[in-house]
Amino acid sequence: MVAINIFHEPTFAEKLSNIPSLYQLTALLAAIVGYASRFQAPRDMRADIPPRDNEKPEHFVRRAFQYANKALVECDDEMPPLCVLQALIIATHCQLTRGVRGKAWRSLGLCVRLVYELSLHQLDSEISARPTDTQQWQADEEKRRAFWAVFEMDIFASTIRQTPTAIDWAHMEVLLPVDNANWFQGQPAPSCFMDADKNQCWKALQDSGNQSPKAWFLVINSMMKVAHYISDSQRLSAMGNSGHQQSSQRTTWVEESRQKLEKLGNAVRCFSLALPAHLRYYDQYLSFGAPVQGQLESQRQQHCSLYNIFVMTQLTRLMIHRYDAFRPQSRQSDINAGSRPGDVAGAIPFNPQDTESAAQRQYYEAADGILRIVSQSCEEHIQHINPFLSSTIWLASAVQLVRKHFARAPASRSLIKSRFDVLYLTYRRCVDFWGTQTAMQRNLESLEEQLEARKRTMDARESQSSSDQTSHVGHQKRKRTLPTMPHFTATKKPRHKQPQYIPESPRDYAEASTFVDGGTDVVAQGYARHHPDAVDSMVMLGMMPPSQDRSQTSGQYLMPPSSEFFDPAMGQAQHEQVLDWPTFDFSGGIQDLLAGWTAY
Repeated sequence: MVAINIFHEPTFAEKLSNIPSLYQLTALLAAIVGYASRFQAPRDMRADIPPRDNEKPEHFVRRAFQYANKALVECDDEMPPLCVLQALIIATHCQLTRGVRGKAWRSLGLCVRLVYELSLHQLDSEISARPTDTQQWQADEEKRRAFWAVFEMDIFASTIRQTPTAIDWAHMEVLLPVDNANWFQGQPAPSCFMDADKNQCWKALQDSGNQSPKAWFLVINSMMKVAHYISDSQRLSAMGNSGHQQSSQRTTWVEESRQKLEKLGNAVRCFSLALPAHLRYYDQYLSFGAPVQGQLESQRQQHCSLYNIFVMTQLTRLMIHRYDAFRPQSRQSDINAGSRPGDVAGAIPFNPQDTESAAQRQYYEAADGILRIVSQSCEEHIQHINPFLSSTIWLASAVQLVRKHFARAPASRSLIKSRFDVLYLTYRRCVDFWGTQTAMQRNLESLEEQLEARKRTMDARESQSSSDQTSHVGHQKRKRTLPTMPHFTATKKPRHKQPQYIPESPRDYAEASTFVDGGTDVVAQGYARHHPDAVDSMVMLGMMPPSQDRSQTSGQYLMPPSSEFFDPAMGQAQHEQVLDWPTFDFSGGIQDLLAGWTAY
C-alpha cells in the first residue's frame, strides 16, 4: 500500500503467523483486502457481471470492523496488541476516504483511544541517543508508523469537520518515521520529535538528517492544520462578535493572527528551501511506475512522495493566504485605524492594495501549482496518491471556477475555464475510484450553475440600466429645448428611479452592519439578506454564512460606508464593481472551501 505504510514488509509473513487470535488475524487481513480490492483491474472481472456484495471493498471493511470489535471484546481489560490497532487504522482510512461521516469519525476516535492505551504518544520519552538493539528499534519504528498514521487521519478529519484535533500535540514524545530503506534493512537512523513550534519544526527535521518523505510530509501537514486554525474565518467571526470585547481588543487580536500567518508563511518557504533535493518537484512528468521485485523503494512510491508533499505545500499556502487574499481594500484602513506607522519601531509603511494584490497572486499561484502537478502526472495517478488529497483538488477547482467568473477578459475566462475542467475531471476520477460519498461534487456543480445564473442576472440588469440611462439622457435633452418652444406645455420631469443598491435614506452603518473579523465593519451579510441571488455562490463556497431568513427584506438597501465605493451619478453601472472579487467583502475573505465535505 502506497498511501499507508505501517508494516515491516520483510517480516510481514512472520508477523501474520505469530498472531495467536483468529479474530485479530481476520480483522487485519479483512482490512488489507478491503483496501487492496479497490485496485483490482477491470480485466480481472467480467464486464457483464457486476461484482457481488461480498466482492466489494466495503464488504471487507465491514468485516474488518466486526472482527476488530470481537478482538477487543476478547482482550477484555488487557491491552490489545498492535495488530488490532493496525487493522482499525486501515479500515478507518478506507471509511474516511469515502467521507468524514459518523461511522468514520467515531472509528477515528477509537484509534486515538488505542494510541493512548498503548502509550504510543510517549514511545520515545526515554530513548537513548542511538539504539543498540536493532530488532527493538525496528519494532518501535512499526509502532511509530501506527501513531503517525492516526495523527495524519486526525488532521484530515478535524480539518474537514473544523474541530480541534483529538491528539494532544503538546504531549507527543514519539520520533518522526525514518526512511523505509533504513527500516527494512535494520539500519537505525537518526530522527527528531515534531517540534511544538511549527515555525521551527522544519529546522529540527533538517538538523536531524532524517530525509524520510513521510517525515517531511507530516511536518508540512501539521503546518497546514495550524494555518487552517489561525485563519479560520468562523473563529474570527465568533471572536469579533463577542459582545464583551472592545473594538481595540478585536483589532489587536486580528493583527496578531495576521502576524502569525506571515510567520507561518515564512516557515513554509523555509520548509521548501530545506526540503531534500530528491523530495522536490521540478515540474517533471510523474509516471508512477509499477514496483520492481526486490526494489526497496519503487518509482511509484517516489512519485507519490513528491506529489503528496508538493500538493500539501500548496494547500498550506491556500490556508495561509485565504484570509488576506480577498479582503476588501477599503477595509484595510479600518483594521489599522488608530495605529500610525511610527507607533511600532521599525514599522514599514505599506500600501494595502499592494499587500492584497500580493496575497491574491500567491493564492492563485498555489491553486495553479496544484493544476501543474496534476497535469504533469499520469492519468491513473489518483490511485496511488494519498486519497485525502482529493479534497485539495476539489478546492483548487473551486478557486478556478470562481476566478473565471470574476475575470473580465473573455480570453482569460476561457483559459481559466480550461484549468477548471482539468481539475474537476481529475476530482471526478478520484470520486469514482475511491467511492467518495460527499456533497462536494454536487456543490461544485451547483456553484457553477449559480454563478452563471448570477452573470445572466447581472447582464440583464446592466442592459436595463443602460436603457434607463439612454431614456433619461433623451428626456434631459428634450427638457433643455422647452424654453425656446413656448407653444409646448412643459411637463414635470418624472422622478428617475434610484438603483436598488443605493439607499434613498442611508442607514446608520454602526447599527446596520456586524463586527466580524476583529473590528472591521462588514456589510456583506446585510447585502446577502437583500440580494440572495447574487451571493448564493458565496454561501456555497463558505465565504459567508447563509442568511437565516430571506423572506424579511427591508425597503432600504445598505450601501458600503466608503464614499469611494459608489458614485450615485453612475448608479447601476457600478454594480459589477461592487461585487468584484478583489473589492467585495466576503465576510473576512474565503472561509473554508473544504467545508463542502461536511455537507452530507
